[in-house]
Amino acid sequence: MQPKVLDLFAGCGGLSLGLSQAGFDVTAAVEIDQWAADTYRRNHQGVEVIQADIRSLESELLRDRFRGKIDLVAGGPPCQGFSVSGKRQYGHIKDQNTLVEEFVRAVKAVEPNLVLIENVGGFRTGHIKPGNPVMAYLEAALRGLGYEVASKVLQATDYGVPSLRSRIFIVGSRFGFPCSPFPLPTHSADHRLDSEPFISCWEAISDLPELRASEGVDEFVAYGSGPANAYQRAMRAGSPGVANHIAMKHTPRLVERFLALPQGSKGYDVGRTGKDHPEGPVTVYKSNNQRLVADIPSLCITANFQSTYVHPYQPRNLTAREAARLMSYPDNFYFCGKRTQMSSGFLKKYGREHEDFLSQYNQIGNSVPPRLGRAIGLELQSLLSRCQSKHDRSTGADFLIEESV
Repeated sequence: MQPKVLDLFAGCGGLSLGLSQAGFDVTAAVEIDQWAADTYRRNHQGVEVIQADIRSLESELLRDRFRGKIDLVAGGPPCQGFSVSGKRQYGHIKDQNTLVEEFVRAVKAVEPNLVLIENVGGFRTGHIKPGNPVMAYLEAALRGLGYEVASKVLQATDYGVPSLRSRIFIVGSRFGFPCSPFPLPTHSADHRLDSEPFISCWEAISDLPELRASEGVDEFVAYGSGPANAYQRAMRAGSPGVANHIAMKHTPRLVERFLALPQGSKGYDVGRTGKDHPEGPVTVYKSNNQRLVADIPSLCITANFQSTYVHPYQPRNLTAREAARLMSYPDNFYFCGKRTQMSSGFLKKYGREHEDFLSQYNQIGNSVPPRLGRAIGLELQSLLSRCQSKHDRSTGADFLIEESV
């Protein structure tokens, strides 16, 4: 019988997909955002999607619906408040950080055998509130509920994902840890005997139809060419073609300047000085418009990658499908909602908060790469099987594994 999962803060369902690929039965998911929930429903048919703010779900309801029926409660509380690239570097602590407490409240109500939390590396040093470090809170709270706790930072490229993505995974177990809950790397840069080589950006996306600025469609179209490698064959499996593959609209001037942008360089560096470029750089933002290098894994796909990365060969930013490929989403995984969206600040300024949903680009950039989710899911399956077969809930020592990036 497949162990059952409740996925909290489920987003579009990258973690759910990975856990499903590892043999878990995802029973229900909680997600507040309309477009992300639409994507989840389309790609996880048969899973109950509870579209709600987790704070509105009473503990009694969670207990009645799920206690005794769920083996694993998993999820990634919103990470923006823990990222070191945002306002946190100036001492700002987001109200969203307290959603970690909501995750713990759900665990207390459901009482699963295993707990899995995923978040950005900055989670290790972040705070729920001033003077309240999130890791210290989480470890103490889970141990108080009878779980032993282990944590480790995993790099997505080590598990067959063609893009960098360093994330912390925290596991709580009622069984203890007779074996590690974390997977050994399967891929490496030097292609050791016990691993496969990293998958490069170009290996991941080279078979997708070539597009010029503004070209492409959202619905499925034929590939136009055959797969060039095993990764592309895996991504195509079961898909009728390519969807969510629309190029951004760019002015002729921007296209011209992208053509002059070498791989590995940034738009900020193009035309900063000199008589030939009096108009200044392509962008005033140092992290925007970085041309990806074809023969290595992509840089980390972020929630605003529509302006962050330039295709390694074509003079345009990435499409949603190209980013999904780099995150290891199969081609039959369709993303709902608009491709891009105005910022929350802009929509609030003009009284349009009711339009504030996660775009396709946001959904992809916020998610767990399915291959990474699958890798840790397989280890959790092994842990469950090993412990349940022994009927021993007290095995293992209380410890915390923590590894720096």
